[in-house]
Amino acid sequence: MALLPKINEKKTRENARDLLSDYATMKRSSAAFTDFSRDLTKAIQYSDMPKSQSNRNSQEDKMIAIFKQVSKATITRREECRYTVYAIDHAIEFLPPISQEVLRLSYCMDRKYTINDIAARIKTYRTNEFGEVEEIQYSIKNIERLKNIALIQFAEVYKGGELLVEE
Repeated sequence: MALLPKINEKKTRENARDLLSDYATMKRSSAAFTDFSRDLTKAIQYSDMPKSQSNRNSQEDKMIAIFKQVSKATITRREECRYTVYAIDHAIEFLPPISQEVLRLSYCMDRKYTINDIAARIKTYRTNEFGEVEEIQYSIKNIERLKNIALIQFAEVYKGGELLVEE
C-alpha cells in the first residue's frame, strides 16, 4: 500500500487550469463592492458660509443608489470570490519561486502572457566555465514543462489537495 495515492496528472492539471483561468474575473468581481463604498468616504469640506437648508441627505442618497444594485446573492457571490482569490494567493505562496512566477504570469495577471512571453520574462543565471555569471532564458519547452509541474504543485497545495484527481 502506497503512502500517497496515484494521481491522474492530466485531470488534475485540467482542474487547476479551470480554477486559475477564472482568477482575474473573480478578483475583479470581489473588488466591485468595495469600489462603490469608496464614494462614501470622501473628505468633508468645511466653509464659513451659511449652509442652505435641505431636506435631503446626500450620504443616504449615495447609499440608496449603491444598494439598489446589491442583492443577497451578489454579496454572497462576491464573498465566495474573495475567499477563493485569497485561497489561490495563499496556495501560490507555498510554491517554489519559479512555479509562483509561471502561474502568476499565466493566470493571475489582467493580461494573459503566452508561453513565449513567459520564456522571455523569466530569466535565470548560470556560471560558465570561466567563472562568469551569465543570464540565460528558459526555452519554450522548459516553460511548458515548468507550467505542468507548477499546476500539479498548485493542485496539491490548494485547500489540502481539493483539486487532485486520484486514479
